[in-house]
Amino acid sequence: MKAFKKLFEKLPNNIHRLIFFSPFTKYKVVKNNYANYVLKQFLAELNIEPITIHGLRHTHASILLYEGVNVSYVSSRLGHGEIETTFNNYIHVIKELEERDQIKPADIFEKMLE
Repeated sequence: MKAFKKLFEKLPNNIHRLIFFSPFTKYKVVKNNYANYVLKQFLAELNIEPITIHGLRHTHASILLYEGVNVSYVSSRLGHGEIETTFNNYIHVIKELEERDQIKPADIFEKMLE
């Protein structure tokens, strides 16, 4: 995140705080292949195992869900037209959260007894 912060500071006119920003393209973003190329080099310099942009997208969404962000918001953030798309792609995360949440009701009612 520190590296991204430095990157944002260096890029002019990056009002949307895009990671793969290009002031020279029509939509101000670089193409996916180039983004993957840049990311791969950047991760190699940091001695971090490679991941694709698409992999980062999944990681981003999974972290949001694990941290309790509403699935409807995550779906919107990913640009999914239907929330079912998000459920289908992240069902493994949602099931883990459901298992974790199974103990919450007992804890809540236990605290009410105190």
